[in-house]
Amino acid sequence: MSVGPDVAGSPRTRPSSPSILRPLGWTERLFWLLDRNRPRHFVLAAQVEGHTTADEWRRALDAVQRRHPLLSVRIEARDDSVPCFRRAPGAQIPLRVVRGEGFGLNWEPQFARELASPVDPEQAPLMRVALCLEPDRAVCILSAHHSIADGMSVAFVVRDLLQALAGTTLQSLPVLPACDDLVGQAAAGLGREAAVAALDLPAPGPTSVYRRRDGAVPQIQMIGFEPPLVTRLRERARAEGTTLHGALCSGLALTFAQALDSPAGEPIRIWSPMDVRRLLGLGDDCGLLALSMIVRAEPRGLPGFWDVARGISGRLAASRTTDYLAAALGFLSQSIGSLEVAEAAQLMARRFPFDFVVTNLGLLPYQTRFGHLKLSALWGPAVLSGFENEHVFGVTGTDAGLSLTYTSHTPIESLFERLGRNLAAAV
Repeated sequence: MSVGPDVAGSPRTRPSSPSILRPLGWTERLFWLLDRNRPRHFVLAAQVEGHTTADEWRRALDAVQRRHPLLSVRIEARDDSVPCFRRAPGAQIPLRVVRGEGFGLNWEPQFARELASPVDPEQAPLMRVALCLEPDRAVCILSAHHSIADGMSVAFVVRDLLQALAGTTLQSLPVLPACDDLVGQAAAGLGREAAVAALDLPAPGPTSVYRRRDGAVPQIQMIGFEPPLVTRLRERARAEGTTLHGALCSGLALTFAQALDSPAGEPIRIWSPMDVRRLLGLGDDCGLLALSMIVRAEPRGLPGFWDVARGISGRLAASRTTDYLAAALGFLSQSIGSLEVAEAAQLMARRFPFDFVVTNLGLLPYQTRFGHLKLSALWGPAVLSGFENEHVFGVTGTDAGLSLTYTSHTPIESLFERLGRNLAAAV
C-alpha cells in the first residue's frame, strides 16, 4: 500500500475542477516565492548498473508520471489569488539523453549543469531528467521544483523508475493534500503565539547575503564511504547515545570551525531538513513532505565530538512531534501571509541564516536490486538557496555505503580530507 492511513480530519483532496489539482500549502508557497528570487530546485543522481535503452527510460518516466499527480502540474497564480497546482495533460517529463562510452566516469558536469538551470514553475511539468547512457550502465539525473517534491520523494521516484524498467506495473496514486493540511488538526489546538514559542528557534546570526545573479555553475564534489566505515561510525554513534546523522553533523561542524578558524564557543548553525512521512503515517507519495530546523553546535568549546553529536541529534529528535509540525505551520502562516517575493527572500536571509546544510535521506527504505538492474549509488540532494559562501551536503545511504555530495560556489579546500580525519579520530 503506497500511502498510510489519512490523518483524521484531513481527507484526500479532490480537485475543484478537472484542471485545478489544489491550492499550494504554506510550505509549498514559501518555496515557490523563494524560487522566484533565486532558483530553489534540487537535483539527485541515480547510478544504475545494467543494460537499458533511451526508449525504455522514456516509457518508465511516463509510467512514473501517471503514478504521481504532482508530476503533471504547473503553478498558476492570478492577481492576488492563492497559487494553485494546475494539471497539464500530455506534458511529458523532459528527457535529455547524453550517450557515450566511458561517459559515466565523468557525469558530474551534467549534474552541476542541471543544478544551474532553473525549473520554470509556470511550465509543466516541474521535473526534468538528464540521462547519461552507456550500454551497460546509466546515470539518471532528476531535477525537481521544490514545491512538488523533497529529496525522499525523488528517491521514491527513482525506485518507481527502476521498478518500471524491470517490468513492474505501477499503480496510480490519488492526490495528496498539502503537508500543512495533514497537520491541520494538530495546528488547530495551538494559537499563533504559542505556535511560534513552541519552535524554540535559535537567535538569528548575521543576515545572509544573496549572491549576485551571474549564472555561474556551482561546484559539485562527491565522496563515497564504504560499508565497513559506515558500520563502525553508526555503531559508535549508537554506543554514544546519538545517531549517524548527529555524528556527521558534528564532524562537519568541527571541520568548518577548523577551516574558518572560528574561535572557541562560536556556534556553527546547521540547517537540517527532516522527513515527516513516518510521523504523519504517509507512504511514498511525491510531494513536499519535509520541514527544516536550524540547530547550533559549538564544536571548539568544552564539549567533545560526541557531546556535540548528542546535542544535535537530541534537538532534532525533539522536533519530530505533531506539536512541532503544528508550530512550524503556525509560524509559516504568520510569517508569510501575503508576502511578495522580495519580502520572503529577506525573511529567509534575516531569520534563518546558516553556516551549512545537511540534507540526509538516511538509508533508503528499499532494496537496490530491480530485476537485471542494480542501483549502485544515489547522489544528492544538491540544492542552493542563493546565498554567498553557501555549503550544502546531501547524504544518502544504500547497501553499497554512504554517498556524500558537497555543493557550493565557494567550496572549502580539502574539506573531505579534513572531514575524514575528524570522523576517523572520533571512531
